[in-house]
Amino acid sequence: MATIPVPTVRHDPATPSPGDSLVGPPVVIPISDLGRRVSRLLLLRTLVVTVVLALSLWLLVTVDQPSRGAVWLQSGIIATTYLTSIVFGLLLRRGYAPPRLTRPMQATDLLITSMLVYLTGGAQSPYTFLYALSIVSAGALSYRRGAVVVTVASLIAITVVSLVAWTHLLDLPMSVQARPWEQGSLDLVRSVGVNYAAIIGVGALAFIFGDQLQRGAETLATTRKAVADLYTLHQDIVRSLASGLITITPDGTVLTANSAAGEILRCEPAAMINQPIDALMPGLAALLEGGGGELQRADLTVHAGAEQLSIGVTVSLLRDVREQMIGRVVNFQDLTELRRLEQQNQRSERLVTVGQLAAGIAHEIRNPLASISGSIELLKQAPQSSEEDRTLMTIVHREITRLNVLIGDLLDYANPRPQQTVDFDLGVLIDETLQVARGDQAFANVEVASEVSRPLPINADPSKLRQVLWNLLRNAADAAAAGGKHVTITARDERSGVTVTVADDGAGIGRQHIARIFDPFYTTKSKGTGLGLATCHTIIAEHGGRIDVESEVGAGTKMVVRLPRLDKAG
Repeated sequence: MATIPVPTVRHDPATPSPGDSLVGPPVVIPISDLGRRVSRLLLLRTLVVTVVLALSLWLLVTVDQPSRGAVWLQSGIIATTYLTSIVFGLLLRRGYAPPRLTRPMQATDLLITSMLVYLTGGAQSPYTFLYALSIVSAGALSYRRGAVVVTVASLIAITVVSLVAWTHLLDLPMSVQARPWEQGSLDLVRSVGVNYAAIIGVGALAFIFGDQLQRGAETLATTRKAVADLYTLHQDIVRSLASGLITITPDGTVLTANSAAGEILRCEPAAMINQPIDALMPGLAALLEGGGGELQRADLTVHAGAEQLSIGVTVSLLRDVREQMIGRVVNFQDLTELRRLEQQNQRSERLVTVGQLAAGIAHEIRNPLASISGSIELLKQAPQSSEEDRTLMTIVHREITRLNVLIGDLLDYANPRPQQTVDFDLGVLIDETLQVARGDQAFANVEVASEVSRPLPINADPSKLRQVLWNLLRNAADAAAAGGKHVTITARDERSGVTVTVADDGAGIGRQHIARIFDPFYTTKSKGTGLGLATCHTIIAEHGGRIDVESEVGAGTKMVVRLPRLDKAG
């Protein structure tokens, strides 16, 4: 809102702060308030002209021998007053600054009043009270200074007009009854003195009235500044909060939302207004009903676009100054990353435990398996073995081989070899892996496409990353074979590192399985050991990266691998 400063107070707008209202507050008069007062004065001016001058004109034309010149002059004064009111009103309506209109208005009023007083008898005019109206209006618009200036100007004007009318210096047609030059000098002094007393008295009252108005304006300006600073400080605090803050009505309609709330829920704060809170945070209304309207702590799962967010919510009652409940305050934080890290930590702990157990068991089982496998081979070659015996021994040998593969995977998982990192282009490694995959029988019925940006420089263990890519591609091919038969691998260089995505258009993975797919021996396939993804997770974690799953039943699965740019020291 535009403001004009009161002359007695200065304010430097270059250094505003919420504490300005406590020390040396600026005194400002809102222009909108001054504009309203100017508008009201114009209306009052028009009413006075309509009533007083019209009555004077009627009295003038009803006399036996009216002066035609006086009639025309008073009619001109009325027309001039209306015209100036219209001009000032249009200027005010078009945005002309009200402070720049007050002085021309006061000067015009004094000029019109002086002309009317002269035409109606000078010091003897019944319209000298119009000076008092000008003084009062000046006090209302310009306070003490305006009251003093217009009072002095009125005294000068009444003196000049009275003398000019008494000496008949201007040959202007006056009303028939007005003959000021016939008045004696003592009568003139008496009439002028009475007018002086009236004008000075009204000026004193206008000065006191203007002083009170100015003090009220200063207090109002200080209060407005303090309220504006408090409001700005409140807005700054709410805007700067790292957690989401939403206020809702008792029936659950959103009243306000800060910027952090929009960032967390992936929605513009303005779009949340007037929305039911259950549309933004499904399930919160039910929790509030069960908790008596308040909520100390709860976790909600919210779908923001394609993302699934885990949000920690606290709800407290919003009360007014009379301690009446007028709504609720919902404070929440995005815990998605924290929950992911917790799951990753729990998974790592499980993997360590299983790995230690697997390492011990694998070593104990592998030697007996070798003996059993050798014995079966000897029995198959015995001449007394029947065909049925050889068939059974073939089955046993095949299962022993399968167990040996499983134990090998266990050993690779539980006791991986140390990293041997080198600088290489990951894009070249992806192309080589895809070339091998396209020649593998498992990819015979699947179309494999790639979108790899070049170059993708990285410092890592190429053989281990090749194992990760191969496992992910094999899993994607198995899933795509039962779906749309398309597998796509994309790789791009980002600011934080390299991102590789392996996507398929298979049946997808249910939400109940996603949390466990990196657990050892957990698999949804009819064939497989359940160690492939667990091994991939371990390798990526060794490289300081992460592997995430994005899947929807019926829409396929994306495995997203994010690798940092490791230096040679790891």
